[in-house]
Amino acid sequence: MKLALLSVLASTAAAFAPSQNGRAPTDLSATRAVKKEAAPKKAPKAKAVAPDGLVGALPPVGFFDPAGFAAKASDAELARYREVEIMHGRFAQMAFLGFVIPEKCAYDGAFGDDFLAPTGRALEAFNTDPIWLALTLGVLSCLETVRLIETEPGSRTDAKIESIGWRPKSEAEFVNYQVRELQNGRLAMLAVAGEIVQELVNEKPLLVNLQDSGFVSF
Repeated sequence: MKLALLSVLASTAAAFAPSQNGRAPTDLSATRAVKKEAAPKKAPKAKAVAPDGLVGALPPVGFFDPAGFAAKASDAELARYREVEIMHGRFAQMAFLGFVIPEKCAYDGAFGDDFLAPTGRALEAFNTDPIWLALTLGVLSCLETVRLIETEPGSRTDAKIESIGWRPKSEAEFVNYQVRELQNGRLAMLAVAGEIVQELVNEKPLLVNLQDSGFVSF
């Protein structure tokens, strides 16, 4: 009887005893601990590197290829991209002069009051001189066709002017010439696009817009 009573008292006391501070980790708690750990940082994306022999990678942007065209293109495709860029740049430079010179002539009245009338914009040629405009575009198309026939891929940008003596003897200086042409062409493409948009918006010639802005005076 005494033994049974002692057993009951011992079990009752154990029920009120303080629990232990540490608990054995379970699978759930271990999973939560792993989730709380900091995720490893991703390695920084490698910058695009200009292929060998391709000029035009200039600071601060370096080899500018945000769309990843160069990474997806083969060497032949990349060479064609550069040829197309150079030719578009050359046409854009001529187009810029094709805006400024006629509009200056119209402003001075060099070819009469009807030249590029009534606004004096170069875009008026589509309305006032459609035949001459069509002939001009036809001549350019013929010249482009001849160029494509006489050249091979990889030499499309050869303008046959090196024999005149314009090519520098230093290879480093020749690279500088190529970079200048690229940069001027890129700037001209942006400039021509800006000219067209601005003249369509406010219907004023380029020189008048520049004069109103205070950039030029004549």
